[in-house]
Amino acid sequence: EGRTGEGRREESHVAMSEAKMETKEDYKPNGAVAKKIASVTPYFPFKGIKKFYDIGGFLKHPEIFQLVIDVYVERYKKIGVDSIAGFDARGFVIGPPVALALKKPFIMLRKKGKMPNSITGTEYGKEYAGKDVLSIPRGFVKKGDRVLLVDDLVATGGTLCAGIELVKLLGGVVVECACVVELKGLNARGKLDKMGYKDVPIWALMDESILTLDGLKAKDIDTTDYKDDGEAH
Repeated sequence: EGRTGEGRREESHVAMSEAKMETKEDYKPNGAVAKKIASVTPYFPFKGIKKFYDIGGFLKHPEIFQLVIDVYVERYKKIGVDSIAGFDARGFVIGPPVALALKKPFIMLRKKGKMPNSITGTEYGKEYAGKDVLSIPRGFVKKGDRVLLVDDLVATGGTLCAGIELVKLLGGVVVECACVVELKGLNARGKLDKMGYKDVPIWALMDESILTLDGLKAKDIDTTDYKDDGEAH
């Protein structure tokens, strides 16, 4: 009461500045910002997997989703990239806002048969089970382009290898594979090394050690009549 509109605007500006400073103080993997994001990212038994991590948790909270994007933008504006390629389908959620913020082209890595005028890679083993094939738009990567690969989660590394293969096929350089979550226990790093991609780093904001939100036990998550109705992954 009694505050002028100008006074309220100043207080709001200070609060926003403090929040911005807080989010920039610790962007390292499993750091303070990662823990904020992990606190709203639940796991469920799904597709036969005991802990299926659901990024829909942080997408529900715009301020937390913004933190995810801020971390990527801060990291890759320093490293420098020519374009950003996202994996079908959740890489399409993370990649475009990062690309827009950095003012870089976004490239869709889609499953075979989903995109015209594209180049198809070789068959690869998916993260948990089954086989698939990725494609990339023709002409979107030029020789020497520095390309960032983006996805929500890396498990076994099979999908990352397929994306790296396509970028290299077109003469591009994969600067890094960036994921919100890396399941360290599944050793994607070992998979990339085995496939001859030792030169490609994997960077993740967090790993399973801080993802402790059980979606079925969380009081603020409605799981009425929950059942695992997902197709085998």
